[in-house]
Amino acid sequence: MRAKDMSGLRRTTRVALLAASIAVFALASVASAALGDVARGSGVELELPVGWEKVTPLRAATVGDPHTVLVIGTDGVRAVASDCLVSSYRVPANGAVVVVIGWRDSVGTGFLPLSGMKLRRGTFSCFSGRGAVAQVTRRGRDYQLNVMVGDRASAETAEAALEAARSFALAPRAS
Repeated sequence: MRAKDMSGLRRTTRVALLAASIAVFALASVASAALGDVARGSGVELELPVGWEKVTPLRAATVGDPHTVLVIGTDGVRAVASDCLVSSYRVPANGAVVVVIGWRDSVGTGFLPLSGMKLRRGTFSCFSGRGAVAQVTRRGRDYQLNVMVGDRASAETAEAALEAARSFALAPRAS
C-alpha cells in the first residue's frame, strides 16, 4: 500500500473510532441517567422507569389515614375525583400508574410481599383494568403499593410498573 493510502486509512479509522466512542459514551450517559432517576415523596422513593414521571397526588378534603404518599405514572396519568383512594387516577389504556399509600403507624394488617406482586383483573373494586398490590412495613409504618395497568399497555409497560413498585424504599434521611 502506498503511504498516501495508509494516511487516509489511518484518518478514516481514527474518525470511525472517535464516532464509535462518542456513541458509546452517549448511550451510557442516557442509560445511567434513566436508571438513577428516583421519585421521592413523604419519606419514600421509587425508581422511575424511562419516560415515567412523578404525578401530583389527589389531596383528600380531610386529612386522615391512610393517605397517598407518592404516585408515579406514564404519560397521561392524572388525578381524578373518586371515592377510592387507590384508584383516584386516570390510567390511559396504554399506560400504568404506581400509587403508594401509607399510614402514620403500623395498623397490623396482613403482609403482602413486593416479590409476590402479580397483575390480575379484579384487584381493585374501582378499577377494571389489571392491578397488583403489596404491603410492607418500614420504620414502624405500613405502606401499600398499588399498581394499575391499562388494558392496552404493553408487556414492557406492565413489567416496568411492577419493577417500579418493587423498588420501594425509604428515602434517605436529610443529614
